[in-house]
Amino acid sequence: MFNTVDLFCGAGGFTEGFRKAGGFSNLFAVDFDLKAIETLTYNHKEINGVCADVSTLDTEKLAKLTKSKTVDVVIGGPPCQGFSLAGRRLPDDPKNRLFLEYVRIVRELKPKVVVFENVVGLMSMQGGLVLEAICEEFSDAGYEVTYDILNSADYGVPQARPRFILIGRYGKGPVNMPQHTHIAASKSSTMDLFSNELLPHVSVKDALSDLPIIQQGEGSESVTFTAKAQNSFQESMRGERSRGMLFNHRATRHNPAIIERYNHMPQGGDIRSLPERLRTKKNNVFRLLDSVPARTITCNFRTDIIHPSIPRGLTVREAARLQSFDDDYCFFGNLTRKAKYVTQDDQVGNAVPPLLAKAIANHIKDYL
Repeated sequence: MFNTVDLFCGAGGFTEGFRKAGGFSNLFAVDFDLKAIETLTYNHKEINGVCADVSTLDTEKLAKLTKSKTVDVVIGGPPCQGFSLAGRRLPDDPKNRLFLEYVRIVRELKPKVVVFENVVGLMSMQGGLVLEAICEEFSDAGYEVTYDILNSADYGVPQARPRFILIGRYGKGPVNMPQHTHIAASKSSTMDLFSNELLPHVSVKDALSDLPIIQQGEGSESVTFTAKAQNSFQESMRGERSRGMLFNHRATRHNPAIIERYNHMPQGGDIRSLPERLRTKKNNVFRLLDSVPARTITCNFRTDIIHPSIPRGLTVREAARLQSFDDDYCFFGNLTRKAKYVTQDDQVGNAVPPLLAKAIANHIKDYL
């Protein structure tokens, strides 16, 4: 059993993926947001979820949290927006604080492997100098790193969500990236003889077609779920904690003008697809296309990502399905941003897709 620590854990997408992979024991997971920790600890009752600023985790606290056990893997993705550089280095600047705290904890715990996840834009920040500085920080800590942009759809997630993934290994050479398990249906006919085991991408219809059909304003936070799964992905999403339960399937109520707009929007279309009289200045509203993986699920999926066949935004459960969370993975928190803590929408939209995390976890076992 390999010991892991999850920094900036959010609702637990990384933690859930490592749990699904098996062979890993989480020593603790930390996040600054109380509702995110409530979500994580409800779904992972065996895990010590810590609500804290990572900067408060000094040597003594880290020893208590890990019970002085060896840490094999540190995972997480600190926010990296607005990095500050001094020459080609990351100075001790407030904009860099969370990442530098991440590296500090890595230096303290000395894991065999580090998995660092972030936005795709990190690679091009300040002409690539930010990425170079990040790699140098890990190198100075003793880690040889590899990195790439991984598309979640290539690992069985019904969503074309690209993420920056960096894997660092301490003192024993680099770790390659995990091989794809899925491929776009349009490419399957050109697959070579060595790629025959790749599965087709999981589409929006594959992911959502068995969920209860609810209109805008309908649904509930908890319901008994008895529909039969229509494919292997849906079967895998039924969950292991409390099979038969479906959480967070409640739709936002829209006014008639918005419903008319959504009704006229074709699958795969956006505001520009509408008649002039129905358009608004807000262009980042899209309707999902049934036959392919979803576009990236953002934190605004209740208003900006429209169900492919119903004129409304997605429910938390539908978005969670497209992120590859099990149906019985329950999210806590408000549905509006008037509250102090992050919403259910934020928790889902910011999460690492568990099936992507699972693929990474299974891959790094060979390097531990």
